[in-house]
Amino acid sequence: MLSSARKLLRQPTFSRFFSSQSTSSQSTSSQSTSQSTNVASVLLNDFTPDGANDKVKQAMSLRNASRKDLVKFQKKGAVEEFQRFPGDTGSSPVQIASLTVRIEALRSHCSQHKKDKHNRRGLDALVTKRRKLMQYLERKDFDSYADVVKKLGLKALK
Repeated sequence: MLSSARKLLRQPTFSRFFSSQSTSSQSTSSQSTSQSTNVASVLLNDFTPDGANDKVKQAMSLRNASRKDLVKFQKKGAVEEFQRFPGDTGSSPVQIASLTVRIEALRSHCSQHKKDKHNRRGLDALVTKRRKLMQYLERKDFDSYADVVKKLGLKALK
């Protein structure tokens, strides 16, 4: 169980959705260390009640959460980052961010399970859906598109 928790900390995450600190001015090697530190602090501290003792904090930590719960937490952070108004879940930037979180989770799964063709097909479908949304957003609102690409660290469309 401890080794699986370590693997979770090493996998690519969206630390910008968990903390307000910007790491854009740091180099890439120090950025990955900073991201894992931010994620580790969030996994240990951010999700626990303030007045609880250490045992309760440890039990409620996201480090003990399932993969599904971790993705749900990351998705919630992504939606909060890109929503235009409270409750906005349908705008293109929000959908792209949500799909990106799901894609990253499926990519890590597919890299560990090479023969899982069913999830690979679902991953391809999600990537296609995100690409189409990005094409639409690029056509309709280029400034918003550029912001989404920059914040999520995606490649710009050709």
